[in-house]
Amino acid sequence: MRVLTLRDPGSKSGRALTIGNFDGVHLGHQAILEYLVAEAAKRNLIPSVLIFQPHPAEFFSPIEAPVRLYGVREKVRSFLDVGIEQVCLLPFNVRYAQMLAEDFVRNVLVKELSVRWLLVGDDFRFGSGRSGDYQMLQNLGRELGFEVEANQSVKIRDMRVSSTAVRGALSSGNLNFAEELLGKRYNMCGRVVRGDQIGRTLGFPTANIHFCREFFPLSGIFTAYVDGPEMNQRPALVSVGKRPTVTSKGDVCIEAYILDFSGDLYGQMLNVTFVRKIRDQETFAGTCDLIAAMKEDEKNARLDFELDVT
Repeated sequence: MRVLTLRDPGSKSGRALTIGNFDGVHLGHQAILEYLVAEAAKRNLIPSVLIFQPHPAEFFSPIEAPVRLYGVREKVRSFLDVGIEQVCLLPFNVRYAQMLAEDFVRNVLVKELSVRWLLVGDDFRFGSGRSGDYQMLQNLGRELGFEVEANQSVKIRDMRVSSTAVRGALSSGNLNFAEELLGKRYNMCGRVVRGDQIGRTLGFPTANIHFCREFFPLSGIFTAYVDGPEMNQRPALVSVGKRPTVTSKGDVCIEAYILDFSGDLYGQMLNVTFVRKIRDQETFAGTCDLIAAMKEDEKNARLDFELDVT
């Protein structure tokens, strides 16, 4: 297990812990984490999060597993924002998939992580065959010396805030509702790599951004802000998709055309914050039609960002 220390825990001993996927770190997750931080402070414990990498759903059914909203990097940044001090990354593998629920509590939670206070959902299931539940945690907590508390759901418009709801909003292009659920605009962070340089030949030089995932929760042409070592909140046009007009590879690419910018960004980490969906990905008859559409996209983006339209 790898433990990331985000802040100096000082003289604290033992952990206040919550366990989960925390994909997207939406408003429901934020409420859980903020409560955890507050209760940890009362008990002089280290507010900590245990996440699995990969998520168990990806381990058991990689094809059917939900598309991830966040990678580990984005999650850790969000944990830091709400006051979490340590993130415990458990490599989910055959050993943990076959581990009995009671052994997980005794050997991982108590022996390795020194848990003193645990916050989970009352429907939380864990261990081989998902045999462990909230009642087992309470019973073992009394025996082994840790407290267990159930977290509460957060609702918006009578809908439970969930990662599934965020995925649905993003996939339908409803970025405003996704922002409501997340408490902020959806963002992704990745490194600029050398691409096919097709955009440059079309008059739209783009930064090809590599993300450590194969599938994405949204697709299309978007306005966005890009942040990096050499820029802050730079307006951009971002394409997420397979570029059907210019290649038949079928690989999903994320390309950012940063407005009114020129420079070498190779190797830099960039954060993309999505603002508005302009349109879906389209297959055009040829590059002339594609260039015309891209010019119209740029015009719309410039109007959105109140920039000069050339």
